[in-house]
Amino acid sequence: MIILSLPLSCKKDYERPDHYSLDLFRNERNEQQKRILTAEEANEKSLLVIKSDKTELVSTPKINNKLVYIYKIKDGKITKKTSDSLSFPIRIISDYDLKISKGKTDSTTIYLMAPRSYKLLITEFDVSFQALPAAPTL
Repeated sequence: MIILSLPLSCKKDYERPDHYSLDLFRNERNEQQKRILTAEEANEKSLLVIKSDKTELVSTPKINNKLVYIYKIKDGKITKKTSDSLSFPIRIISDYDLKISKGKTDSTTIYLMAPRSYKLLITEFDVSFQALPAAPTL
């Protein structure tokens, strides 16, 4: 009887301690989704709105581990304009990818404002405008 109870009484179940747990997705859970502006809100906040199908990606420099996109708009239709003169082609800078592919034939509406950041890139690439943050890409 003692021989049979000895292996059963010495058995220990493994319990995982809580201090070893690691949340791999902590940053993703804490980040809130950025609100995307409606077309009307973006139109009010922008200085210039261009509808173009002749937009190409010029460069994607990396600053502080963040990609910055520089586009060249060869031609387009201006739907909102506050400045007097604008001649194409123009270069714009954006914090986010405008998702413009080379094979795309549809026109894209781009909401632009005066450049506020990346002073060195603006002078180096001769950038005229900056894409409005949180603007919809239509």
